Amino acid sequence: MLFLASPSWGDAPETLIEPPPLIEPSPLADPSETIVPESPEPAADAAPAVVSPSARISGSIWRSKPGIVFLQTAIGPLSLSSKTTLRDIRSSQKITLWVHGTTSVIDIRERSNDKLVHRYVTSMPNFTSPEKTAVTLWTPEGEQSFTLGAFAAKIAGRQDDQPFTIEVDGAGTVRGLHEVQFDLQVNQIPRTPSPLHLLLNGTVSKLKSNYVFLKTPLGIVTVSGKTGVRNAKVGQEMSVWVQDRHVAIDLYQAGLSTPSRRFLSGPLTYDSDTHDTLTMQSPEGTQSIPLARRPASLATLKAGLPVTVELDQQGELVDIRRVN
Repeated sequence: MLFLASPSWGDAPETLIEPPPLIEPSPLADPSETIVPESPEPAADAAPAVVSPSARISGSIWRSKPGIVFLQTAIGPLSLSSKTTLRDIRSSQKITLWVHGTTSVIDIRERSNDKLVHRYVTSMPNFTSPEKTAVTLWTPEGEQSFTLGAFAAKIAGRQDDQPFTIEVDGAGTVRGLHEVQFDLQVNQIPRTPSPLHLLLNGTVSKLKSNYVFLKTPLGIVTVSGKTGVRNAKVGQEMSVWVQDRHVAIDLYQAGLSTPSRRFLSGPLTYDSDTHDTLTMQSPEGTQSIPLARRPASLATLKAGLPVTVELDQQGELVDIRRVN
């Protein structure tokens, strides 16, 4: 289970859920189908601050039972669990998880009319009054203030480093105090366009089979070798970035600010008709990769196919291979 807090690290937990049968993930909601109003676009001259961890992940409900919901997302399985809520989840509903630093938001909405059914906001206490009766928390619409009402005493009595989860309705009224957990696996690169976003930074804590266990501020996240990552070592710093259909995984050597290995995955795209330069998407934007030496594998790869491009510390091409 992953908490939005600073947990006590131990051995990486075994996978909470097994992935569903190997089928193409259900397409996510069309980007035009707005889940909640988006925050206003920043000014053109104001670069948005990079927040890690951060995420926006939607998924189709694979299976559910009282207190636990299993989702299949474009990057792998996601489960939500609680001892006090998640009792009435139906397949007609859509679920979106946001992560923004130490805050997470889980939205459950009806697909037919986008009506909010449940919203859970998990964060550290950020009281806005000496009486500790209100908190200001991040939401997908921006910072919001919530009056805690009957739950104020319970939240104020918790330790300062202990996160809490409140359920709020569409008007911002606090309706409940819960403990909601989630478990995420990054098993694959997205195969279809979606509003998916993920940014994680952490340390490799364990290697097992074809999985890298990454210790992050969210807890242990398992990253499959199907994402393109290779030859990670325990103790190595690692970052995972996913945007739409594109994935970038960086491995760092101690003391270096640039990755010793970068793995970029996404549709194979050439810069021009001459096919002398590849273009891949990365956290910094479009990255051009000159083909001074053309790998033999390129001869069998058609433009548009999902590939992983491996780069060295100088940004030069090491290998290119098709994503399985």
